[in-house]
Amino acid sequence: MHTEHPLYRYLNEQDIRKIECARHSHSYLPQELIISAGERTRDILCIDEGEVLVYIESEDGKPLEITRLPAGILIGEMNFVMPTHRTAFVMALGEVKVSSYCYHELTGILREDFDLAAKVFAALNLQMTSKLLALLG
Repeated sequence: MHTEHPLYRYLNEQDIRKIECARHSHSYLPQELIISAGERTRDILCIDEGEVLVYIESEDGKPLEITRLPAGILIGEMNFVMPTHRTAFVMALGEVKVSSYCYHELTGILREDFDLAAKVFAALNLQMTSKLLALLG
């Protein structure tokens, strides 16, 4: 089982094969933007390799670091669940490899298999809870 992948935490091999249909791989160079604040996409991203910087821009346009995220972390899980604009920028700090899970493709798969949907949402909930607890210290 691929329990090290945050989205696959509760999935068996058959579940993983289904989810993989919605997975797309991307590579980013150092300083390349992965997500821009204000985007409307609801895709989930998993940092497979590398580290990213999450930041916002101050009123005078200067970047304000929110956090740095290592490999094995999901990005966009909150927006996947509750649609809104992206609230921060995400930039590659070095070479970064990311798996993206297209919202429309993934929700199409989950609509067909409620047990799989429950497992995926449990994994998303765990990621959101872990991030919140880390921010609270």
